[in-house]
Amino acid sequence: MREFVESRFTAPRPDCPNPERWHAPDDQSTEVEVTALVAAMVTALQPDFVLETGTCRGSTTEAIGRALRANGQGKLVSLEVDPECVAFARRRCVGLPVCILATSSMDYIPSCPIDFAFFDSLASLRALEFVRYARWMHDRTVVGFHDTGPQHTVRERLKHLEEEGMLVSPLYLPTPRGVMFARVRT
Repeated sequence: MREFVESRFTAPRPDCPNPERWHAPDDQSTEVEVTALVAAMVTALQPDFVLETGTCRGSTTEAIGRALRANGQGKLVSLEVDPECVAFARRRCVGLPVCILATSSMDYIPSCPIDFAFFDSLASLRALEFVRYARWMHDRTVVGFHDTGPQHTVRERLKHLEEEGMLVSPLYLPTPRGVMFARVRT
């Protein structure tokens, strides 16, 4: 898949003055370097169950699946409503411990505890998704949210979860689109 410099999609700003150092296949997919970071989190955390919302074309989905396969255990369920994206991502993830469901993130019910979650669906849903899935999380769960840069609305939507103590020690990283990782207080 062709990659473009991120500055094609994201303008420089004080906390990320050089977006051209990152890459992305399009304006909807996670930056390649952030995808690698998410996969590294999966490698480091050794989760049994991973949830991803917003599969898109499956770049991050595939990377998580490869990390789980290398770990020797674990599975990923990724949720996407666009049927074309679901079909593309399923082809891309053949042979990986990945299940891509063509369903809304607000309808899916996990069958086991969530060890790691990466929220990358519609910006308006990400905080709501976290609240919805919190009952399946535990004190070791780590979550990630994409598009938390100041140019996006996700960070503001997460603020009340931090204030209520549901997201513990959030770490906002100054990537072009922004990404945040936190522990969960259940």
